[in-house]
Amino acid sequence: MSDDRVDHLRALAGEGAALAGQARAAEQRASGAIATDRTGAVTVTLDDEGRVSGVAVAPGWRRLIGSLALDQAVIEAIGAASQRRLEAWGEAYAEQAPAPAAGIDHDAFAQRLQAAASGGGPMSVEDSEVALRELLALVESIDQGLDEVSDALAGALSATYTGRSPDRKVQVTVTGGGDVTAIGYDRQWLLEAHEINVARQTAAAFRAAYQEAGRHGVREMIAGSRLGEAQQLAQDPLALARRLRLTD
Repeated sequence: MSDDRVDHLRALAGEGAALAGQARAAEQRASGAIATDRTGAVTVTLDDEGRVSGVAVAPGWRRLIGSLALDQAVIEAIGAASQRRLEAWGEAYAEQAPAPAAGIDHDAFAQRLQAAASGGGPMSVEDSEVALRELLALVESIDQGLDEVSDALAGALSATYTGRSPDRKVQVTVTGGGDVTAIGYDRQWLLEAHEINVARQTAAAFRAAYQEAGRHGVREMIAGSRLGEAQQLAQDPLALARRLRLTD
């Protein structure tokens, strides 16, 4: 490969690392977005992934919205918090100066790669053929895995999952993409439950719903597809080198 092409690849890698750093910093700033519904009856807090991490119900909330409108107030507060999170993320990202690329010793990396490939001496013809077959098989697995995950992704993101509070007085339904589609309360219980207990049980139902969605999420789909093997090898360079006969 020519020096120009190597330099171009290094520049792209540096730009990618810088952009990733900016995105992480923006996410940290946007984390913890808090908002209330228009009446002030419900306040929600979102985590760094935009999921509900906290719920507070104001004293006298029944007077503000009535016992039958609590679910809509929670959903309204979530929408307001999500909007604030997006605004904070956008502002943080826009304010950042271009992040310096992560320091990578390219020469040292190239030397280590060459040493691993040589194994102290040139590869035999047999080892080279095995390495090539293994590499082609890995690429084929990645290609097939991408097809598998792509086909299942739309369905997983739109599928709905329901979680319930420990006493089953509250249930929350979310999509695989994290959108809240429904919140249900035991109406008889809600007439007399203390606002602290209502908030606690609501937050617990959200956690249960997210956990249920997580069992069928993208990570699980990847792990169960042909991409799973490639992902494991990417996390274990030594295993990859051994598979390709680059090292003992």
